[in-house]
Amino acid sequence: MKRTITIDDKEVTFVSSARTPLLYNECFRREFFKDLREAQGNEEKTAEFFSRLAYVMAKQADPSIGDIDEWFDQFGMFSIYTALPQLTDMWSVGMQTSSVPKKKASKRKGS
Repeated sequence: MKRTITIDDKEVTFVSSARTPLLYNECFRREFFKDLREAQGNEEKTAEFFSRLAYVMAKQADPSIGDIDEWFDQFGMFSIYTALPQLTDMWSVGMQTSSVPKKKASKRKGS
């Protein structure tokens, strides 16, 4: 999924795909799904995780983006956080599946 979001009057494109967790692991030498679990219910870790995720999704859209510090420096303090609801929406849509579990599919056929 690809989406362009305006942050501080700058158009920033983000991409979310199956590659996102792999790129996250590669960029930060951290386990994506472990960080995601730890972020749940912890406001500080949630902000940190989604900040990293925003960077990774922007880097997927534009591989020429520099390191995370350079990228964040182009935005005003807390500006990126205005985009987080849209980014979490992108991520959650990407995580949903359109397939029907086999048990449900067989019940539908038998109905």
